[in-house]
Amino acid sequence: MRALIDLVRILRPHERHRLALLTVGLALAALFEVVGIASVVPFLTLVGDPSAASRVPYLVATREATGLTEDRAFLIAMGAAALLAIVTTSLVNAGLTFATLLFTNLTGYGLARRLLARYLDRERLFFAQANSAELAKNVLSETDRLVVGVLTPATVIASRAFSAVAVIGFLLAYAPRLALILGGGFGGLYVGLYLVMRARLSRLGAKAVADNERRYRVVQETFGALTELKLYGRAETFAGGFDVPARAYAWATAASLLTGQLPRFVMEALAFGGVVAVVIFALSQGLDTAGLLPLLGLFAFAGYRMLPAFQNIFLSLSLLRFYLPAVRVVVDELAGERSAPPRTREKLPFASEIRLSAVSFDYEPERPTLAGLDLTIRAHTTVGLVGRTGSGKSTLVGLILGILTPKAGSIRVDGLLLDEASLPAWQNRVGYVPQDVFLVDGTVTENIALGIPPDSVDHAAIRRAASLAGLDDVIAGLPQGYGSSVGERGVRLSGGQRQRLGIARALYHDPDVIVFDEATSALDGETEAAVMAALDALSGQRTLILIAHRLASLERADVVHVLDQGRVVASGPLSAVMPALSRVDPAA
Repeated sequence: MRALIDLVRILRPHERHRLALLTVGLALAALFEVVGIASVVPFLTLVGDPSAASRVPYLVATREATGLTEDRAFLIAMGAAALLAIVTTSLVNAGLTFATLLFTNLTGYGLARRLLARYLDRERLFFAQANSAELAKNVLSETDRLVVGVLTPATVIASRAFSAVAVIGFLLAYAPRLALILGGGFGGLYVGLYLVMRARLSRLGAKAVADNERRYRVVQETFGALTELKLYGRAETFAGGFDVPARAYAWATAASLLTGQLPRFVMEALAFGGVVAVVIFALSQGLDTAGLLPLLGLFAFAGYRMLPAFQNIFLSLSLLRFYLPAVRVVVDELAGERSAPPRTREKLPFASEIRLSAVSFDYEPERPTLAGLDLTIRAHTTVGLVGRTGSGKSTLVGLILGILTPKAGSIRVDGLLLDEASLPAWQNRVGYVPQDVFLVDGTVTENIALGIPPDSVDHAAIRRAASLAGLDDVIAGLPQGYGSSVGERGVRLSGGQRQRLGIARALYHDPDVIVFDEATSALDGETEAAVMAALDALSGQRTLILIAHRLASLERADVVHVLDQGRVVASGPLSAVMPALSRVDPAA
């Protein structure tokens, strides 16, 4: 119950409102269920004894109200009324089932979307410590499991419980002993079986969550390292790691479903035996054949309605117990959720400098990446960042971009502190080209204008950015030009072409500050020279921040900062910092 309460608590207000309306609908459907069952009693009574229309008070009153004096006509009318009640009940149940399924699946979509937004709101440090396969599993699989195994069974339990209680209430009024047999006997047996099975279902559920994550991880890692695995003939062996968790997940799922189905076989035998028991019960009460028919009909119809209800409740409880770990995963991951403010189109004023004062940052407390770093980047200059691997260059860039937050110190742009409020306006001024550009399986245009709706794309800006990145000849050689697909992760392009496409993406929104995080490392010398020559046109008009291992890329830099162990150890023109660079990075 605690997990279900937590799940309801994290629902949006409109989702809780729909849940309340659904509960009211379930209660009304239960009343229709009773009407449908009760409607067969007058009909069966008249079938067994047509003269009951003149002896049984409620039949006499009904006959007078309808004005049907002929026995056959009254019997047909009662049969038609029973049929109408049964059909109406079925239609109400069908409509409510659709409403229930719509609610559960839309709620599952909402949770998945919120979970994805929650991950997008996290800092890059979170992704450095998390496994992407686990995050994808949580968004795609755990929310689906929550819908299939928690939300849907919970609504089934509520629906069937309403119906069962309503039917048992009717039977208690009409035939108390029969109600005790149906409600107490069958219901008690289901409860006993569930109490025996629930611990086993919990263990199977927890194991399924772990095995599901391992399945996702193996598949993702296999595709990620496919080239090397195929080259060394290890693909099948590596992919074989999928077998154990996938087989265990399938076994746990099958075992949980079997556990939920077990009582049905027992109940079917008891239900048929129950008919005999009702006959014996009726004979022991001295009922004649005419009096026996309505009771048998009522037992059969009520059993037809109630036994599936009991079975659905038990099966749904089994699914709930098995899938409840998925609730805990989603609830925990949504902890600390906040509404993201709308992204502003405004740009932060930037005319003077970016100043980092006593900035510290660490991924692990015992190993600081940056320690008390002081750095000033003047507007409209080209700045180089060099140093050995692990010296803090990429972390420094992450702080300037605002995708990392300093653990200590401050970053100011023209004297204004970069914080949660000012960061979006600052990021509107910044372009970023990573070392490894990620391309989606789409067209050239879609990759340059990544994340922008097709009807909002500025095609003139696309062409300008592509030209500046040196992509004109490449695009001209593609079958459909800007509309050509680049394939998954840009497989149809060369490494240099993929990198230049990433540069065009950074230039699309005409940024004032452009950060190149070793972005030219995948380019050949001639292509790199062409790109750097194109960027020369921006010198003095834009602020360029370059991380580069090739010192030739930094020859045009106004100032080069040498980093070592999270500190700036030298600054100046490239020729002036070469001695310091040789000491901290002999490979340079």
